Amino acid sequence: MIAVLLIALSIFLTLAMATKIVVGHENLIYYHHEIAVLAGTALFLRLLHQPLLPYLDITVLGIGIFLACGRIGCLLVGCCHGRPSRWGVCYGEAHAAAGFTRYYVGIPLFPVQALESLWALGIVVVGATVVLRGSAPGTVFTSYIVVYGFGRFCFEFLRGDPDRPYFFGFSEAQWTSLLLMAFTISAEASRALPWQRWHAAATILLALIMAGVSLHRRMRKTPTHALLHPRHIREIAEALEFALLSRSGSTASGPDPFGPLIRVGCTSLGVRISGGEVQFHSKLFPYYALSSNERPLTADAAAILAALICRIRHPRCHFDLFSRSGTVFHLLILREGGKGMRWCA
Repeated sequence: MIAVLLIALSIFLTLAMATKIVVGHENLIYYHHEIAVLAGTALFLRLLHQPLLPYLDITVLGIGIFLACGRIGCLLVGCCHGRPSRWGVCYGEAHAAAGFTRYYVGIPLFPVQALESLWALGIVVVGATVVLRGSAPGTVFTSYIVVYGFGRFCFEFLRGDPDRPYFFGFSEAQWTSLLLMAFTISAEASRALPWQRWHAAATILLALIMAGVSLHRRMRKTPTHALLHPRHIREIAEALEFALLSRSGSTASGPDPFGPLIRVGCTSLGVRISGGEVQFHSKLFPYYALSSNERPLTADAAAILAALICRIRHPRCHFDLFSRSGTVFHLLILREGGKGMRWCA
């Protein structure tokens, strides 16, 4: 076990350094390290002619402890963060300077890192109990892959960081969870691993959930998933920054005779945003105009975008959304809130 521990640490550090050399920056992806450590440990045990499954049971529990601690680190620094919510953890400018998503500074984000940490810790506690009670070798190893994979698939829907890869509407981690679970039950069916019927049931259920989610997204009239996708939210934030740049109306040769320049930001989904301020009763209120350059913007889509803009630009505010043409919607912010590094509700 001492040798297995040293092998696991060596694989982790080697993979981390190799990834940093290839992509140019540190990028720790849990599933990559889990697969590499388990595969390297299995190869090492095979070379020593040692039984694989008893050692893999213990190794995977060690990986689970590592993950539970690692996600607490993620929670503290703001990586792998959740989506905006009414209750959550808020990050400050210091986190943004270290790489946190800047347009979420001061916005309550669901603490999905803490949830995943508790999930992993619970699996480890139950798994250690099962090992100490003398379970069949390999039982904990396969159960960890299935139980963690099922939970990780669900947690990914709560993620809000925009840089993780997506394929056909699902994240890399969600596809990896499904593939690892499918590989596990295939190995169990071939008797290479101890058969557990509920593993197959969990994997089939996960595949059905993925198919159901995909079908639901296609049938919805309003593309809520696409509008609130982490990458599109980033585009919304960038469009807002562009639209709210200096509107002084001056040019290099002097004041612009046509008045202030109206800047319009646009996203990959065709959402167009302009903004500024309007005056009522000697007070200035933030104002935005929403439209689409591909298809007419629906009222439901406009309401989703309005709530999103208020959440990332004016937290804890009230707003009015109205339209006279039915295609251009006007968003008026009635009250603004503050920002800070704190837990929010």
